[in-house]
Amino acid sequence: MSRSLFIGLFAAAVLSAQAAFGHAKLQTSSPADHARLAAAPSALTLIFNENTQLAMLKLKTASRDIPVSVDRGAKAATTIKVGLPVLAPGSYLVEWSAMAADDGHITKGSFSFTVLDGKPP
Repeated sequence: MSRSLFIGLFAAAVLSAQAAFGHAKLQTSSPADHARLAAAPSALTLIFNENTQLAMLKLKTASRDIPVSVDRGAKAATTIKVGLPVLAPGSYLVEWSAMAADDGHITKGSFSFTVLDGKPP
């Protein structure tokens, strides 16, 4: 077997294994990434492609952390909802990490949204 054929087959096998054992992925969130909201949300909702548990969730605005309570003992689920404090107009960054229930792998990501001041543009 030629070396290039062997390398090609090996690469295909590795890629197939990664697809079969993929990590939990954030499918969607509410608010959505880059959303511009007329009113502040009362909660964040994260929807994953498999059961997960939140390992970390941070909410930031202007380099300041906003305290958010996460139930670390919650049962793993595909939909995770976290209540928010009252948010003032401004730009917000959500950083999260989650552990897949089936294999324990950690994934992480971030998304942002803006709460508008309610005045017409």
